[in-house]
Parts: sequence; structure tokens; C-alpha cells
Amino acid sequence: MFEHSRKAILLGLGALELTREKVESFVDELVKRGEASAKEKAGLVDELLKAAEEEEKKAMEKISSALREVISELGLATKEDLQAIERRLERIERRLAGEETDASE
Repeated sequence: MFEHSRKAILLGLGALELTREKVESFVDELVKRGEASAKEKAGLVDELLKAAEEEEKKAMEKISSALREVISELGLATKEDLQAIERRLERIERRLAGEETDASE
């Protein structure tokens, strides 16, 4: 029975928007309806918050993966690409600065 309630809260309230207050309110309702005992409340709240956190992490990983695919498909430069170009440019500038010093001697 609890598994159904857990899924209901994650879907009904939105796993990404769960707050301790919302979860406690939901668990209070479960206790009132007899679907959970008052003794289980603290553990249930923690378990639901942990599950919501895991769902949020999974969602963020999926979003990040999808964004990486879009960036790749569009041929856009990534942060790493720009950092590599910056490092290369710095090396070239150092070489040119060294050549100018050698030429002026």
C-alpha cells in the first residue's frame, strides 16, 4: 500500500517541487486516513524526500544529457572547447611575446 502512496505523492505533487512541508502535510493525511501510523511519520517523510531527491537527480541527468545532444547536433562550442581555445591562444601569445623580445635585441 505504501508503494502506491509513494508513487502518488511523487506524481501528484511533482517530484521536483517537493518540500518538507508538503511531504509532512501529505503524510499527515495518510495518518488521518489510516494508511500510515503516527510512528511511521518521521521515517516516511524522510523516505519520500529522499525519493524525491533521487527523482530530481535523475531528471537533471536526463536534461543535461539532452542538452549535450542538442549542443552536439547544432555544432555549438562547449565550455571545454572554449577553454581549450583560450589555452591555445595564451600559448601563441606567449610565443609571439618571446619572438618580439628576441627581435628587439
